[in-house]
Amino acid sequence: MALKSTRIVLSICLTGLVGISTVDNAAAGDWQLVKPKSCKTVMLKIKGKDRTYWKLTQEKPVVLKTVGPGELKVITRAVIPGDKGEQIYDFITYRDEKRYRTARATAVSSIAKNPGREKERLGESRSVVFNIPEGEHRFRFTLPKGSKHTVYARFLVSNGKTEDVTYVAYLPRSYTEEVRIAVKEREYIYYRCQVDHPVELEVIGPTRIKGIARLEFDHSMRGDRPYRLQVSEGDKVVQTYPFTARISGTATYTKSFNKILGKGDTFYIDVPPGKHRYRITTPDSGINVLLRFYLPQSDLGNETDTGVSARAGFILPLIKNLTG
Repeated sequence: MALKSTRIVLSICLTGLVGISTVDNAAAGDWQLVKPKSCKTVMLKIKGKDRTYWKLTQEKPVVLKTVGPGELKVITRAVIPGDKGEQIYDFITYRDEKRYRTARATAVSSIAKNPGREKERLGESRSVVFNIPEGEHRFRFTLPKGSKHTVYARFLVSNGKTEDVTYVAYLPRSYTEEVRIAVKEREYIYYRCQVDHPVELEVIGPTRIKGIARLEFDHSMRGDRPYRLQVSEGDKVVQTYPFTARISGTATYTKSFNKILGKGDTFYIDVPPGKHRYRITTPDSGINVLLRFYLPQSDLGNETDTGVSARAGFILPLIKNLTG
């Protein structure tokens, strides 16, 4: 199939609805702190460093909104009363209208203190990770009815899964085939890549490209399936991303096709200053991967040598394929 080229800025995607912070060393690795709005915070000291938590109550649940796909990690610490050495506690999570009850056992922590309540004996941290399906979701955290426990919680999202950033979607500089899919009745355009058929992007940095990849399952594939994406510039491999694909329960092809769509896997390309051309493909033979790309709206202002705004290599807006 002949290679297609185009230059375009497409529509704005859904933005995150909660604040994200990297202060107070919130995230080890790829996790970032989420700050629910209009909720009272509690500052605990962990190994002598300040850490922000939120107190869970029955009267006023902690509420936050997220945009998937991604993961939400909830870290909790219970207060252990009296002279007990251990404590079993539980809390309730609602993701949209689905209810989850989480029970944890903890022992007294030697590194956690509450400066506002010196006599409180805090337990060791316990965590649970919730999946964030594609799209916008509302989480609520509360204690079970009649609970006498004091529980502090802290919320982290995997990097890029919930963002306080407005993105615009854009077409690659070149690709071989576009594929239209639907996710919860909303249509999106993706671009198919294979070992010898990369997708090419042209971008002016500094910026950060957000990509979403979906493995196409055939009917002989069973269970989870590992695959890789590779980003190259010239002869240099910039980054290789390992993923484990799972079949999506919400994404479908808009036209009948003999494949099954995988869940979206998010990746990022950090672009240094200057003009860059990247090739994105899979180094794994015998598979197809669908790709979609976004750029921060705030990064659309760089100028080329001719003075024309051309972030991501796109010169002219086009009123076409504005389907998110």
